[in-house]
Amino acid sequence: MSSQVRTIEILTPRCMVCGDNTLMTVDAERYVAWKDGMLIQDAFSELSRDQAELIKTGTHGECWNKMFGNSDDE
Repeated sequence: MSSQVRTIEILTPRCMVCGDNTLMTVDAERYVAWKDGMLIQDAFSELSRDQAELIKTGTHGECWNKMFGNSDDE
């Protein structure tokens, strides 16, 4: 049995601010687990909040900051 991580490329949803999509490479098993209902922070625990948000909603970190301000102050 191979322990090699299989990855897939996903196209994120369109960002509601800039209108762009992003192509990301993610672990295939984790992506399926998230699509099957696992919380994104559990499925992709190694990703930053910005990366997880990008997968979930397509919103880029910079675009999020344009809408809501910088969240680094939390």
